[in-house]
Amino acid sequence: MNSNARTSRTPIMLASTAAMAALLLTGCGQGTDPGTQPSASATASESSQQTDNSSENAVDQDALLQTNDQLSEALGDDYVQGWIKDGKLNVSTTSEEQLSTIEEAGAVGHLVQFSSEELRSAISEIMKWQSKQENPVRNAIHAYTLNPETGGITLSVDKSQLEAVEKLIDDEKPIGEIPVDFKESGGIMTPAATQ
Repeated sequence: MNSNARTSRTPIMLASTAAMAALLLTGCGQGTDPGTQPSASATASESSQQTDNSSENAVDQDALLQTNDQLSEALGDDYVQGWIKDGKLNVSTTSEEQLSTIEEAGAVGHLVQFSSEELRSAISEIMKWQSKQENPVRNAIHAYTLNPETGGITLSVDKSQLEAVEKLIDDEKPIGEIPVDFKESGGIMTPAATQ
């Protein structure tokens, strides 16, 4: 390689390296690491975007998550799922007797018909059912989640196939009487999309 060509590229390479380093150092909008101080502009920007999201709320959320863990252990098989909504811990259970335990812990109790194990089994059954369908239905369901509020499951479905999938499931009832909710999918999840 000609040494003049190498020398003439050096400033360009140094400039691009410096630009990359500057971008990496700015964090490209990432939060600060624990123990580091955010810049004054970042702090002002964050405080203007937050409405009552103080550190007190983060502590409350941690306390709610700890209460959820305790209720999960205390309720055992009667525990279905917990979720936080409007700043309150909600817990679904299959046992009416456990509602008082949930409420005594400061959470909102919901009585549902199907256990967590039954709902997870229902997701497996939906997946088996889906694998036997013709395209495009076979590839239309992108995500399966428990729905603790309804005591059923929620399917994220390609919007072009939403009506077809809903009709087939309503007609064929591959999971019996377990409630199924549908929502439009944003597409197949990828590892990058989940981070």
